[in-house]
Formats: sequence, C-alpha cells, structure tokens
Amino acid sequence: MDLIDAIALNYYRFFKLSEVKLFLEEFEKGNFDFELPKDLREVGFKELEKSEKSKVKIIPFFDKAFPKSLKVIEETPILLYVKGHFTGFKDESFGIVGSRKSTPYGEGIAYKVSSELSQLGITVVSGLAYGIDSQVHRGALDNGGNTVAVLGNGALVVYPKGNLSLYRRIEEVSFLISEFPLETKPAQYNFPFRNRLISGLSAGVLVVEATEKSGSLITASYAIEQGKEVFALPQNITNPTSRGTNALIKDGAIPFLDVKDILENVRIFNKFLPHYSGNLPIDEDKEILEKINDGDTLDTLKEKFKMDETELISKLTLLEVKGLLKKLGGRYFKV
Repeated sequence: MDLIDAIALNYYRFFKLSEVKLFLEEFEKGNFDFELPKDLREVGFKELEKSEKSKVKIIPFFDKAFPKSLKVIEETPILLYVKGHFTGFKDESFGIVGSRKSTPYGEGIAYKVSSELSQLGITVVSGLAYGIDSQVHRGALDNGGNTVAVLGNGALVVYPKGNLSLYRRIEEVSFLISEFPLETKPAQYNFPFRNRLISGLSAGVLVVEATEKSGSLITASYAIEQGKEVFALPQNITNPTSRGTNALIKDGAIPFLDVKDILENVRIFNKFLPHYSGNLPIDEDKEILEKINDGDTLDTLKEKFKMDETELISKLTLLEVKGLLKKLGGRYFKV
C-alpha cells in the first residue's frame, strides 16, 4: 500500500464502503500488501492534488509522523489530514471538551484550565465547536500555548462558520486535523469518529459541561476504553449541563477541582508539578482589571471593551473564578 492507496481507501471507507470492503478488511487485519485497482486509485490522485494546492498535509498510518497513540486505538485511522503549522504530535497532550450550549462559568473554567496547561507546555486538544471547545482553544492561543483542533468534517470546511477567525488563528500557530476527505460536510454521524481521535491523542480528558446526551460523554467513553484518565467538573445538580459531568463522577471519573488534579493523576504530567503553583498569572488579567472600576455593570464594561458580550462575560467569569473579581447586584468589584 502506498500513499495513493491510503487516500483512496480512506475516501471510499467513508463514502462508498462496498467498493473497498475486502481491502478494508485486509487493512483491519494488518495486511497492507495490496494495491487498489486503477479506477479506485484515481480518487487518491485527485485528492492528493487538491491537498497540495490547499497546503494540507496528508499523514498516512505508515508515516513516521503519524501519532503512535492512534495506532493502538480501535478503528485506527488510515490517514490524517493536517491543516496549518504542523510541528508534530506531542505525547504531553490533554483533551478538554464540553457542551456547545455552555454557561459562562463553564467557559471560564475551560479557558482557565487551558491557559494554565498550555503555559506549562502541555498541548490542549479539543473539537472547535461553539461553547467549551472554543474557550479551550482560545485559552491556549491567548497565552502562547499549543492547541490542536480535531474536526468532524473535512479540513477545507470551516464548521461552525462562526469560528472562522478561531480556525485561522489555530492554523497560523498550530494545526487542525481530520480523517475525513478534504471537502466532507459536517454530519451528526461524523462526530463520534472525531471524538475518538480527541481522546486518542490525549493522555487524559476533562469534561467541563455536558448534558445527559452530550457528545462529550462519547469522548469520555472512548477515553475510558483507551485506558485514559477521565476528569469531570462537578456542578449544581439543577443545571442541565451538569447532569452529564455529575453522572461521570458518579461512575468513577475524577472530580476536577484544580489543574493540580490533572498533573497528579496523569503520570506523564507528574514532571510539571514542581512548576505549578496554581492560577498562573496571565497578562490579560491585569489589562482587563485596570479598566474596571468598582460598580461597573455589564453594559458599562461593554462600552469600555468594545467586544462581543459572550466573550466579555466569559472573561469576567474567569476573573471571578480566580478570585480577582466579584459580582454583587449586577455590579462588578475588584477583590
């Protein structure tokens, strides 16, 4: 099997399984000594040409750059499409996922954890979705860290469209990956494939917020199957987005209270413990606090910062989580 075979086999795996069923069975048995018929290989040539024009790197399973951690998971990917500034896959990676319909509190925690892990040199992995995933990627990017976005669609498709600027930011300093052919549209049945890669690339996974039927729980279940540590953020039992995380804790997930929990329980991260003192300083905190006057409301702060309300609330909540700001009667006060 060569690169063209791998691209074609992967393409038909998702779109026309019957065309390559026998070859795929050989692949899954570990037999790679075959070549696809010429008519099937043609799609491989076209896809490779398109990827080269679009500056998308294709890493087949037999390439030395292919992550070792994905070679041992169930349904090993045939290949990965990589978009952006590829610097290689790091063993010191951690997955953080959560609800698309997140709360400001959950977003603040996601941003905080990602910020602190990335400042320690740990790569944070997530899925580029709205809500928690977006804050995970921003937490790393805002602090000069490394983040990898795993897509549930082709690498040339931006989804959700509202995250185009975030897609571009990740592409400039890190990279996005997908196992789907380049122009594959997002579909609900794609995301479990995406979720197993998030957990597969990560030494552990934190679920920040999740409803009872959240896709984040699928990521957690894959992580458990793969022998990874799973953490969950405990929350108010009346909050719908806490039902999934609280259920994980009930079933044995580690309750997340502090980044130290991750560093202590994931063996590969033990070496970072001496360098962690809790709530690592972020320059942006000081810049925001300097502009806040005691008694400011959300409306007055929106005028000061000229930023999207959701983003502003997330940043304010993060400062509350850190104990640097408190909210009383709809007004903010520095601590």
